[in-house]
Amino acid sequence: MLCDLVVEANCHTPPPIIFNCWKHHAGFIAEQINSVRRFGDIEKLKGYLLRIGESQMDLYLGKHTVEEIAQQLLEQLHQKSINSLKEYKNWLGKGNKDYQLIKLRDNSIWTLRLSESSNNYVHIHPGRYSPHTVRVKAATLKTVIMVIALHKLNAVSTIDTESVNDVRKKYLNEPPIKSISKASGLVRLLALLQKIL
Repeated sequence: MLCDLVVEANCHTPPPIIFNCWKHHAGFIAEQINSVRRFGDIEKLKGYLLRIGESQMDLYLGKHTVEEIAQQLLEQLHQKSINSLKEYKNWLGKGNKDYQLIKLRDNSIWTLRLSESSNNYVHIHPGRYSPHTVRVKAATLKTVIMVIALHKLNAVSTIDTESVNDVRKKYLNEPPIKSISKASGLVRLLALLQKIL
């Protein structure tokens, strides 16, 4: 479902699930870029992008919506008789780990961890190198989202090294790249997100 009003701080998931869609769900990101295109809310977008952080992450590119992912995970937890924080903690600790993996119907693998919230204690994100994901650096993800959004608003006419570096400096406080052709992760992610849009 497209965002009808403004760029959103995050996606909505049913308790007890918590999920950072800005980091991990390409479909959600595409919806937010479309929202910026309709409403031009670049400053709000910038604020949300700065929350992505600085690490590497796995971005889900598959067909499942956020709601479908959450529903499938909840179904599997219920099948395992995990219906409370205590049961969830016990399950996570099996095998001397602090996480568990669950496979969804599209064969994507999801990592489940304990969040800091007592209400939304099931912290989910795509498994590392799972099917239907790509591993990305935070700076690359932020750059690509902002460049595409500005391009959709006609604030960036061509996507080249100069325009990418202008965006990185003006909006993201990131250092310049030497060349867009050499930043293969950036070029690949641009293509992947533009295909979804």
